[in-house]
Amino acid sequence: MAEDTKAKIAHELYETVRKLGGSSDLLSIIGCYGDTLNDDDVLARLREWNVAHEVSRHADRTQSKPSPHENL
Repeated sequence: MAEDTKAKIAHELYETVRKLGGSSDLLSIIGCYGDTLNDDDVLARLREWNVAHEVSRHADRTQSKPSPHENL
């Protein structure tokens, strides 16, 4: 893949995540893609970020569900 294309992909990913309210640590990983980090490093950091944030995403989903005992 051409470096110019990688830079364009990184820019679009960055903008998408920013618009979805992505955190600055995630945005910094994406911003390094095709620039200061190689593909393997970016992939590793993204996987680490996803693992670290899996618990909070699961907690957010379970907290938003009403308890079956709320209407008793």
